[in-house]
Amino acid sequence: MEINFRPINKEHIEELWKLSLELKEEKAGVSFVSLNSKEDIEKMLDDQDIYLYGAFQDKVMIGAFSARRGKENKKHSCHIAAAFTKACRGKGISQKLMDYALADLKKEGIWMIRAYVYSHNKASVGSLLSCGFTWAGTVHKHQWNEEEGRYIDDLIFHKDLSCQ
Repeated sequence: MEINFRPINKEHIEELWKLSLELKEEKAGVSFVSLNSKEDIEKMLDDQDIYLYGAFQDKVMIGAFSARRGKENKKHSCHIAAAFTKACRGKGISQKLMDYALADLKKEGIWMIRAYVYSHNKASVGSLLSCGFTWAGTVHKHQWNEEEGRYIDDLIFHKDLSCQ
């Protein structure tokens, strides 16, 4: 099972759309579920402040990573998100894709990386920590979770690439 990492381009719109539909179906709490059309993906690809990367297994997209660069005096930073097919989670692929993407972002002059993760998303928390992110705080009781019948927190993580 060889996995390759590369920037997502317009040739990958259909694959990213399929991934977002899979995530919507399982009600995943990731930003990729907010994509409502292939046109939304095209707009992301046209935005100079959004960086998209994919994990591909035999030319099939199995995961995606996005980084949204800050504006004006925040151009040194970005907020990230990642999502993977259910079959490919828990195999260390997210860390490898994140390492690939962060190396590219650093070349673009982005050195402060931030992520917000729901507190019950243990896999994402583990991925961030294994990639050297630091827990920076909590937005307490950020969102009601119907399935769990309780409010969940949003955990804030960051990584300073200028120290590497």
